[in-house]
This record gives sequence, structure tokens and C-alpha cells, in this order.
Amino acid sequence: MKKTILTSTLVVLASVAFAQKQPKMHTFQDLLLKPAAAQLPSNNDKTVGVTLWSDNFSNASNWVIDNSGQSGIDFGWNINSTSDGWWSTAGITSTSGGGNAELVNGDPTVASPTQALNVIYTMTTATPIDIAALGGSNQVSIMFQQFGARFNDLQEIQISTDGISFTTVGDNLDKSVLSQSGGAAYPNPDTKMINLATILPANPAPIYIRFSWTTNYPGSATNPNVWITYGWYIDDVKLVTNATNDISVTGSTWGTAGLPYYQIPVTQVAPIDFEVKAFNGGVNTQSNVVYNININSGQFTGSSTPTTILSLDTATLTVLAPYTPSTIGTYTVVNTITADSVDDITANNVISNIAFSVTNYLYARDNGTPSGSTSNGTNGFESGNLFDIWTNQQVKAINTRLLGGTSGTVVGTEIFSKLYSVDPTTGNFVFEAESDPYLVTAADLNTALVMPLNTPVNMLANTTYLAVMGSYSTGLKVANAGASVPQTSYFLDMVDNTWYYQTATPIVRLNFDPVIGINEINGVISSSVYPNPATTELTIELTTQEIENASMFLLDLSGKIVRNQTTTVSGTSTTTMDISSLSAGVYVLKITTANGSITKKVVKK
Repeated sequence: MKKTILTSTLVVLASVAFAQKQPKMHTFQDLLLKPAAAQLPSNNDKTVGVTLWSDNFSNASNWVIDNSGQSGIDFGWNINSTSDGWWSTAGITSTSGGGNAELVNGDPTVASPTQALNVIYTMTTATPIDIAALGGSNQVSIMFQQFGARFNDLQEIQISTDGISFTTVGDNLDKSVLSQSGGAAYPNPDTKMINLATILPANPAPIYIRFSWTTNYPGSATNPNVWITYGWYIDDVKLVTNATNDISVTGSTWGTAGLPYYQIPVTQVAPIDFEVKAFNGGVNTQSNVVYNININSGQFTGSSTPTTILSLDTATLTVLAPYTPSTIGTYTVVNTITADSVDDITANNVISNIAFSVTNYLYARDNGTPSGSTSNGTNGFESGNLFDIWTNQQVKAINTRLLGGTSGTVVGTEIFSKLYSVDPTTGNFVFEAESDPYLVTAADLNTALVMPLNTPVNMLANTTYLAVMGSYSTGLKVANAGASVPQTSYFLDMVDNTWYYQTATPIVRLNFDPVIGINEINGVISSSVYPNPATTELTIELTTQEIENASMFLLDLSGKIVRNQTTTVSGTSTTTMDISSLSAGVYVLKITTANGSITKKVVKK
């Protein structure tokens, strides 16, 4: 069901490269420099079988620590009952007694950051655990409590039968990145469970358990940013027998041709598919496993084909009939998994409800709940989403939302919108149109901002387009809302002129409203302003095709109108605006007629 827009190799066109392997790594400027917010305990604690082995870190000698040649409490693993890192003062919340393990790698917030580079920190059980002697088989899981947050680091859980060669069985890549762009710390505590039944033989040899930390970007190992960590706390490690009946949902997707849309214009409605991957982590075979959807309390119901899933097997369950909404409105999808057996662990097969709407004109990939933003420190960038077009339609504008507040978009930043089409053969982004440059005012923050394109674009059916917001300078923060499947939302880093995919969904939408005024439509209105910069007076030259009443507003960067006047234009005419008493700085001149509007940047010397 999912589609990959770009090819599997790097594609370079006009010096623009598409980096597809991973999201762009985060810089120090993206670091969230504040303590972890209070977290509720996670709701994924599971009712499992017998505990075969456990350790609560009351005896540090049960573990062997390798801190990669580093020394001191600020580097590598340590086992005690205190929090030693820079980020969290309270540490992990657990009730078992004993101590806990904590991973630290310096302090990135001090004047001279101290994180160590080129390190792999490991903590391994001192002796192997004999599962068979403890009465177990391969039907076991590792279970532990953790706290921390993901940045550019890689946290791995590994096992070994000889204490030398280790196999990774789990990691932190299921967690969102905590940064100025959004994300969250782990729940405190977060219970993680890793089923080993697909990895161990039926009669397993004794195993070592290891917790390993290093960078997730080894190709950038000389960059101190990739060695920053918020920290990783571990407590209450256990080996437990697996449940008898346990279907878990390991992935779910919905959408049209693999892309979920939370707002769909009525002209672009197309069949929507629903699919989950179900894993049988229990001992018993599960029969008649079915994925069910119920839309708007019975307006539509659908189910997958009943499937038998053997122990340790995974099945893809697809609702047989795609759903095509028919009217403008809001749609809520309730998801359930059913089977013949009563599931012992219900928490891991709960699928969140889905809500989307059919609209008049808006086409949106984001879920509408802002969380963080996309930026690039002091460098220019573009950020946006792919959209599939199913019916020919003209687009006149791109909508966005700019983050406000102390860490938000800087008032006065010059921004723009752009539209690209996607070459179906090469995957290259082909420029189609852009907006005029626009200076952000205070009134533009934390609200829907409409960015008209210079010329309408006739979007073609069965074509994919990329809509972006961007800036060539510092200050832009495009709000994010929700998560994107890799290679469906993109970020152009203007430092290396490379497109990276991003997994946070920027609030960048297509707007098909036909009444949106387009700047300089067929020459209806055009203008020039001079001198610029100016000291005492602006000369404004306007050209129209018919007699127009033009309103001219000069705004400061807070959005306050400091000058306004009107004039009647027929053909080409000029008027002046006195700015002699204004303070030096940057202003926005907005000229509006019945046929459209133009925004100009003006500098007062």
C-alpha cells in the first residue's frame, strides 16, 4: 500500500541531493534546554507470565560496565540511587528498591561542552542467565523500566550466548526525538518489553543481557552534536515467560496510496485503505484474528479476512473494502482487533481512533494539533509535505502555521511558499511556482497564514506535488503537527543544498479556494516602491487594467498600522507616502484592490 517517492539511490539534479537514509540530525540549537516535564507512568505495563530472573541494581557487581576509556560520574554507565546527569534531577521513578543504572555523556549546556566523542558505553550482566535451568524456554521476554529521551543517540538492548558477539533485539528508534521541534521524554517510568521467542532456539543456551549507548549518526562522529544525550535510566530488568494468548499490533497505516490526509478537499476524495500488522507473541496459535473498523458509529463498517496466526508469526490485516467518504464533514474511525481467544495482554493491541475531515478547499497532511516546529538554526531551509492529486485542479495558495512565543518565528523574518511537482521517473522535485517574499508580523504567529502563489498552478491528476514553506535567513519556525511516514515530508537544508526527509509533519497545506486573490493576476495590479530604503518619502507606482480604488497600509513588524491612505488608479499612476516621522527600521506595505493584494518590504533609514 505504501509508495516510495524517491529511488533507492541518491538522486542529484542541479546540485540538489535527496538524502533518504535518515532524518536530518539535530543541532545544538534544537536541544531542549530545560528539565524533563513531569510524566505520567506509561499505560503499557503488561500482565505476563512467570518471572524467571530479575535484577533491581541493588548489587552493582551483577553488571560489567565498559565506559570506553572514559572516567568520572559524568561519562558512561553508573549504578547508584542518585541522578548524576545534566538533564534530569530526580531520575527514574521506580518502587522496587535497590538502585538504578544511568547513562551520561558529559554536559552540552556549559560554555565548553564536555560530551565525549567516538564512544560506545555498555553495561552487561556479569554472568549468563540460564533460562532453561530456570524452567523457561525460548518463549520469554526481556522486560525493564526506563526513563530518558531520544536526541541523536542510539540506545540498544542486546543479547549474547558467549559474551563476545551480541545481537541487537531492541532500540530507541520507536521514540520521538525530544527537541525544540517537538517530541517528548519517555514516560517515567516507561515499561519496555522485548519478545525473544523469534530469536532464541527452542532450548536456549544461557544468555547475557547488554544495554549499549552510542550515536545514531556514526558517519558524523566528529560532530559533537551527535554525542549529546539527555540520559538513559534503567531499572527492574526481568526475564519473564510469555503470555498464553497475546496478539500485539506492531504497526498500523491508513490513507490513500499510502498517504494519510487529515483534511481532504471534496474534489480530491479517493478510496482510503486501512491496514495493521499483528504479531502473535503468545504461546498458542490464534485463530480468526480480524481487524475491524467502524466509521461514524456504523455509517460504514469493514473487516479484514479472518486469519490464523501461528505463535511468533506476523500477519498483515487489510480491511477488504476501502472507504470513500461522500460528503463534507468529520469522520471518526474506531479500530479493534478480535480473535477466538481472550487476549491476555490487551494493552498492546489497542489502536488509536482516527479522525479526518472532508473540506471545501483545504488539503492537509498534518493532524491539526501543533507540537513543536521545524527550523535550522541560523541557516535557510524549506519544509513541507507531499500531496497526491487525483483530479485536475488549480491551486492558488499554500497555507501554513508559524510557531509563536519566545522560541517561535522571529517577527520580521522574510518567508516564502513554493510548489514543486515530483518527476515520477527520477523522483526529482521540479519547481512550479512560488509566492512573493513576505515579512512576518506578530499577527501572523500561531494562526492560519495564507501564502498566495504568484501564478496559479494547474495541478494534474495522478501527479504528486511537494508544497513547502521556507526562508533564506534565520528566524522561521514552521509548526509541526503529527508524524509522517519516512520519505513523505521533506526538509531542504540550504547549507549543503540537500533534501532530507523528516518524520514530524509540518503544517503546510494546499489551499484550493478559488476566491483567493493572486498577486498580479494577468497584470490586474502591479507595483513598484522607491526609493527603498527611504528617508522621508515613498513613491508608490501602481498599474491596473481598469479603474481601481487602492488602499495602502504601512505596518510595523508588530502588525500596527502606522500609515494608511487610498488612491484611485487607472492604467499607471503614482502617489507618495510621508514616512519622515517614523523610526528607522523594517516595515510592510500592503496594497489592496478588489482584484487582489500585494505586500512589499520597505526599509526606513
